[in-house]
Amino acid sequence: MRSIFVGVLLLIVGACETVGFYGQAVSGQLAILRARQSSRDLITAPTTDSALRAQLQQVTSLLDFAQAHLALDPKRRYSSYVHIDRKYVVWNVFATPEFSTDPIRWCYPIAGCATYRGYFSLDGAERYARHLRSQRRDTVVGGVVAYSTLGWFDDPVLSTFVSWPDVDLAGLIFHELAHGRLFVPGDTSFNEAFASFVERRGVVEWLLATQDQALIDATQARWKTSDRFVAYLLEWRDELQRLYDQPYNTFALRVLKTELLTAMETCYRTNADRFGDQDWYFASGRLNNARFVPLAAYNELRESFETLFAQSGESWPQFYSKVAEIGGLNSEARTEAMKSLGDAYRLDHASESADLSCAALVF
Repeated sequence: MRSIFVGVLLLIVGACETVGFYGQAVSGQLAILRARQSSRDLITAPTTDSALRAQLQQVTSLLDFAQAHLALDPKRRYSSYVHIDRKYVVWNVFATPEFSTDPIRWCYPIAGCATYRGYFSLDGAERYARHLRSQRRDTVVGGVVAYSTLGWFDDPVLSTFVSWPDVDLAGLIFHELAHGRLFVPGDTSFNEAFASFVERRGVVEWLLATQDQALIDATQARWKTSDRFVAYLLEWRDELQRLYDQPYNTFALRVLKTELLTAMETCYRTNADRFGDQDWYFASGRLNNARFVPLAAYNELRESFETLFAQSGESWPQFYSKVAEIGGLNSEARTEAMKSLGDAYRLDHASESADLSCAALVF
């Protein structure tokens, strides 16, 4: 059946996209499927590295917790293991127009449209990013340690994340299982924020079950610092969009864009003590519009799901039902519903502002 599926997929995509892109996607996925080893066999085999055995046992425990407490059904996902000889399993390309923070979208069979384009090789991703830059698009290439096939295949545990600390490993497992629980074709922000909420809330419930208060406090403090930094970056993204909305000529926009991105980094370094160590964001490549795209997708709507979970009486089945109802709305109605939920969250929570009173350009 899977061979038939792959053949049909190639026939479909040949009519609407380059064979090269989909060819690498299919071959990359098949390579992972062929390399799978049973986790159960690896756990019982005397030749298995002890650290890998312990991590696979932890994954099994996390899957049991997700099913028993988070209403997530792993089925046979993460019941196998694949070692791959690279740091990331895929690399995603994100892009925007030169003078807009709105992401460019690519459309695919079955999964619908998304704000990223994935490659199983860094060279392939960077080559496509260079092509986009030649069209004056802002781009960024980001490595990904795991992805979901949305139930088409039994996703394996990968060497790219198996050795992560327990909290991070738990979050990743819950996040990817959430994608398998519910997915709205064509709405990256909705899907990623939903999975990110399940990840965070799932980790909280899992930590409470461990009764390790010190770890709970440390994890929540780390999240608070990270959230403050993300909010800070998204405020500067909004400043950029206000610039792009002005009727300036191309030369002026380019000059002011550079000044604004420089001011964003300068402001961060002046107030770095409030953000922890986030130098990675500024050291990993040029600052541009595309750098904000994944940040927004994973974080902007998460507060809306917080409100929806509370409105569901913190019942996972009721929550998933409400998420499915909103996911079934048309794009405009879904956006309005999520905005209303986000507004309700902000009314109920006096959150710390990321405004650091740095000198900003006025447009």
